[in-house]
Amino acid sequence: MLVIKSVIQAIVDINRTLLLSDVEYFSSYERSYCLSKTNPLASFAGILCAKAAFMSAIAHSAHPDCTFADVEVRHSATGRPWIGLVGPLAQWCQEQRLAIDTSISHSGEFAAATVLLYSTQQKGHLQQLP
Repeated sequence: MLVIKSVIQAIVDINRTLLLSDVEYFSSYERSYCLSKTNPLASFAGILCAKAAFMSAIAHSAHPDCTFADVEVRHSATGRPWIGLVGPLAQWCQEQRLAIDTSISHSGEFAAATVLLYSTQQKGHLQQLP
């Protein structure tokens, strides 16, 4: 299995009020990360694109019900984004032996993210959040 999905989002379309208050879309980590950046809206848009691309990548699979709250975009010490999962979705991806790679960028008026979802030979390749 190999699925590649990309999503592009106009930064100006991001609802500023939603970003800070609605846990349905962004975790406290994601909000904190974005608000620490010089252009928080661009970071929010990039994370939203990554979540939407992941949801699109699994859309045609028999996956458990999930929401954006089950998908969290984290960053390594070097700033590289990675997707962490919680609950039944994390377990399903482990059982399916799926790995996820993601890339996020933003420039000017747009943010974009690409998610690569692929099969591995080993279980336990995904980052599972507590």
